[in-house]
Amino acid sequence: MPDVRTAAAGDIAGCCALLELLFSQEKEFTPDYDAQSRVLSMIIENPQLGRIFVAESDGDIHGMVLLLFTVSTFLGKKVALLEDMIVAPAWRGKGVGSTLIEYAVAVAGREGFGRITLLTDSDNEPAQQFYQSKGFSKSEMVVFRKLLDPETSRCDHESDAWMCRECGYLYDPAEGDPESSIKPGTSFKTVSCEWNCPVCFTPKTDFDPHS
Repeated sequence: MPDVRTAAAGDIAGCCALLELLFSQEKEFTPDYDAQSRVLSMIIENPQLGRIFVAESDGDIHGMVLLLFTVSTFLGKKVALLEDMIVAPAWRGKGVGSTLIEYAVAVAGREGFGRITLLTDSDNEPAQQFYQSKGFSKSEMVVFRKLLDPETSRCDHESDAWMCRECGYLYDPAEGDPESSIKPGTSFKTVSCEWNCPVCFTPKTDFDPHS
């Protein structure tokens, strides 16, 4: 079983690789190495913001989970958001996820946190069953979000076809972009934010929905 510990700066590349896997599976997110690396560094350098825990053996990162810190006026205590729980495929079913969750919960308990909140996809039944087995319960609250970064909003917006503002190239999900290893049937939303227009190399953020 891998050891679980708090992440250090040298773990960022391994964590980013896991986050790429996680975000490629989730509906609302697209992997962005620079963005993920930047935020992981921010958390590691400022432990008052949160904690990153990794499952590691022989120098390899096999799983990770984050606790991000905030406060609850109702509880009158510090509380945490549990995010980015991911285990490498080769290590799933071996107890790594359970060990990570139990470690994070134990740390939060020792440090006086009153609650841990997490989000998961509404149709991800295995994840919901897993978290319920660890003592988490479903909330009646409904999640609302407002993206404040226009570029993030464009990158996260979902549409069928998207047009490059520079050259007029039209990204068609039915065709994808095989030359960039994007298979036919790939929605624009799930295309990496590092992808550029194959005609004029304009970044993905300079595409608009095409009706």
